Amino acid sequence: MYNRRLKYGFTLITVLIGLFILASGIIVLVRVYPVIMNLSERGKREVNVSFIADKIFTQVEHIYGNKDIFLPDSIEGVLYDYPDYSYRVSFFEEKKDLYRVELEIFWKKEGKNEKKYFVSSLRRR
Repeated sequence: MYNRRLKYGFTLITVLIGLFILASGIIVLVRVYPVIMNLSERGKREVNVSFIADKIFTQVEHIYGNKDIFLPDSIEGVLYDYPDYSYRVSFFEEKKDLYRVELEIFWKKEGKNEKKYFVSSLRRR
């Protein structure tokens, strides 16, 4: 007579294949995690630097956009909200009352000096 047994559960080979797939996924995530964190940090820094540049350009236009205010060759400083970043703004006259504004933002990353460069224009009225 034929002996029929009902099989419930997983076989050993099925469990081993599942563990292999799970371990492979975990290994990939562990190796990719530092790259993702580096890209995330770089993205945050780019957003901060762009925000700082926009804030500085807005202040420059507000303060030095008036012809009656003396326009220096350059200004330097640190923003109160972002003490880890410093900046330098230089003004170059292109035409009468039209200036090229060059902005450099500096910060330290892992003991190394980094900087980003922006250019805009200023029309004095």
